[in-house]
Amino acid sequence: MKISKEKAFTLAEVLITLGIIGVVAAMTMPSLIMNYQEKARVAQLKRVYSVLSQAYVSAIQENGTPDEWGMGGMYDENSHLILANNLKKHLKLSEDCTTMNGTQAIKTCGVQGSTGKNNILKWVASTSSYKSVVLNDGTIVVFRLWSSSCNANYSGDKETCGEIAVDLNGKKHPNSLGYDQFEFYFNKNKIEPFGQPNSALRFEKACNKSVNTPYPGFDSSSMYSCAAWVLYNENQDYLHCDDLSWDGKHSCKEKSSK
Repeated sequence: MKISKEKAFTLAEVLITLGIIGVVAAMTMPSLIMNYQEKARVAQLKRVYSVLSQAYVSAIQENGTPDEWGMGGMYDENSHLILANNLKKHLKLSEDCTTMNGTQAIKTCGVQGSTGKNNILKWVASTSSYKSVVLNDGTIVVFRLWSSSCNANYSGDKETCGEIAVDLNGKKHPNSLGYDQFEFYFNKNKIEPFGQPNSALRFEKACNKSVNTPYPGFDSSSMYSCAAWVLYNENQDYLHCDDLSWDGKHSCKEKSSK
């Protein structure tokens, strides 16, 4: 009887193949994970922006525009509390730190030891200037009044009332502006994202890792004008290339027109 000899892989060949697969996986997995995390942040920022915008509209319908809320000003703690109270009743919260002292607030709604002038988790402890809550999805939200009469001038909008900042994944890292932290300002009618086209704090300067200290008074590590880009372009490509602009490239893969 003739015995057929079928070809088979040797153990050495199998091990070599598995080794190659392992190397390829090790090279590609970090990139895949990073892409997934960035897409998740984009989706969550859009959800949070929608939730905050709806809450703001409801607060205006209930109480009138913010200049009618009886707030005193930027250096009046009760004014920040009024702002937070009028909005939080229209939000689903897991934590409410608005009446806590700084030590309690940073423990519950922030991260102990947070550094950086513009790290919103550091702001949480400054309860005389900021009020904070945590949404059901884990997003930390910080409220701050700028002008009780809503006449602060931000980005050419001369009816700016104040600021709302968020950390999308709460206490989890990286806890950095432009990564998981984003800022909005609000006027008499709506909430607007920082870094819109033609705004005073330009995306090209204040959401660019290669630009050191884009504006006086801000940390060199801060990227505080990224929210509009993420919402409108649905990417965080500014973390990977520094030649993006509203009038030019909108992703790292695009070819520059220059």
